[in-house]
Amino acid sequence: MRIFRFSVFIALLFIIACKDEPKQEPEAPEDSTDSLVVESVDTVLSADAIQTFSTSGIADYARKKSPSFDWARFRMVSTYEEDSLLASAFTPEKDFYKNYGPFLKYSPDSSHFIDLDSYNIDITRDAQGRLTGAEIGPDTEIGLVDLTGKTRSRLLFMGPGGNVEDGLWLDNSTVVLMGTQENQQGERVPTIWRYHIPTKTFFVYELPDPSMAGSLADYWKTERLKGVAIK
Repeated sequence: MRIFRFSVFIALLFIIACKDEPKQEPEAPEDSTDSLVVESVDTVLSADAIQTFSTSGIADYARKKSPSFDWARFRMVSTYEEDSLLASAFTPEKDFYKNYGPFLKYSPDSSHFIDLDSYNIDITRDAQGRLTGAEIGPDTEIGLVDLTGKTRSRLLFMGPGGNVEDGLWLDNSTVVLMGTQENQQGERVPTIWRYHIPTKTFFVYELPDPSMAGSLADYWKTERLKGVAIK
């Protein structure tokens, strides 16, 4: 009888101990993906970007001047975040859209546009509707206008060592500018500036061949602003 009572007592102690032991929560599996979507960028232009460039007007212009011009030869030379683009309220002058409207580059959803010209060229329209453009100075400024926020940001600014010939959109978030600038060796080379709006990040690509710089030269004057008499 004593042996039976002792066995019952030991069994009760075992049950109580099991109840008091803290339960171990199963460990959550490690998440292999980031919580933020980060744009993946290679050192070469993507196939989609090359296809977009290849069907643009500036591509035809470049190939006519240099048949060997190839967007696939561009290589990324730098990338950086720009958290503080110089911005101001967008309050266009009365004739802004009348004079510059045909040359603005709108995003696919029309929420933004690239202003390639208003800082650099004074475009006016006479009584007969003819457009005349006067170059303002040696510097170049490209504006990015947010129509929802009604702001204009300085997307790119450079001196006489560089220029922008054209611009386009890869999607609603990605602006691309095409032109030339001096590389680290002081040679002017074809250059692409790619700006991703959500991450405020620039990606700069160059074609490492100074002989190709002339392939893009004066596209803005002879083709993009065709119909504007440049003084």
